[in-house]
Amino acid sequence: MKVIKYIVVGMMMLAASTHAFAQKNLVVNGGFENELDGWVDYSAKVTPYMYSSGKMSSAIFSSDSSKWTGMHQVVSLPKNTQYILMSAKIKADAVSTGTKSWNGALFLFETLNKQDAKIGEGINIASVTGDQDWKLYEKAYIIPPGVTQIKLLFAMGYVTGTMFIDEVSLKVITQSEFEKYL
Repeated sequence: MKVIKYIVVGMMMLAASTHAFAQKNLVVNGGFENELDGWVDYSAKVTPYMYSSGKMSSAIFSSDSSKWTGMHQVVSLPKNTQYILMSAKIKADAVSTGTKSWNGALFLFETLNKQDAKIGEGINIASVTGDQDWKLYEKAYIIPPGVTQIKLLFAMGYVTGTMFIDEVSLKVITQSEFEKYL
């Protein structure tokens, strides 16, 4: 009888650890509490004056609509990842409308293989214009064969204004969790 109890407890611990692993944020410094550590920036800054949580956020400012400014992070996925959930909180101040429908304060991602080559087209999660208070944007996604990394991008895509970013997350989720986003 004791053996059965140990087996049951072991199975429960294994299930709990699998669920905990599935909920781990794979983004490095998604709250920007350590400045821009983990991020590749092309004119992004951090600010202690505007944030959703913690003490900092990232800010991307553009006064020239002929330029693309922003930052990105490449996140490696655990082996056999099937489903992910990407999310971030975004605030927009005076973001202009561009000439193309996708122009704005952008949150998008690209899929990469193990050689860092892009697979397919980038996918837009959010394109914000005007003024907007903090809002959570999220996207659940099925990982296609050959994808080993996700490149998360935040940019001012050929517009002017300011975009604030905080609470960036990428988590491995289960199929049942994925189905909640359908």
